[in-house]
Amino acid sequence: MGFTDYNISQTWLKKLWHILLLTLCMLMLIPDGRAHEGPPFAIIVDEEVGPYLVSVWTDPDIGIGTFYIIFDPKNDGELPDINSVEVGVKPTSGRLDEVLYTAETQRSRNGARYYSEVQFDKGEMWKVRVLIEGNGWDGELTSEVEATPDGGVGPIAVVIYALPFIGIGIIWIRVIIRRRENE
Repeated sequence: MGFTDYNISQTWLKKLWHILLLTLCMLMLIPDGRAHEGPPFAIIVDEEVGPYLVSVWTDPDIGIGTFYIIFDPKNDGELPDINSVEVGVKPTSGRLDEVLYTAETQRSRNGARYYSEVQFDKGEMWKVRVLIEGNGWDGELTSEVEATPDGGVGPIAVVIYALPFIGIGIIWIRVIIRRRENE
């Protein structure tokens, strides 16, 4: 192998290293993805409250968790109004007092649907209370849910997950260089 071939290999390796560093720097500038990891899941299904069967669905992400309260009529006929729906959350450990969040109405084909966002500051088990008031009736539903991370991967996690692939790339480049030296 001549001196010229060795310089070409070293120059090519330096360019590859610069491209790798530039790519890693660009990955660190990408904002956290806030994509939804999956659909909400039911924590209460078809519980009787007043003239309704009520189901509660949730996506309990740390930070902002969401709750959907779905009202289906028990019987055909005219349905009474729902005056208010609130979602209360409190850690099962008792480290914080319960906080109530007002649920907002959403369009629904049949019955009614309400939506609420709540704050979960830590990944742990939380007591959930849904308070419902109607004209001449009221109800309360309770359950527990575990707040979990939202699935957003930060730039440092991207670098950590990329390390095995970078290692394999470096080994592959070394093998190519050694093969060229032996030719």
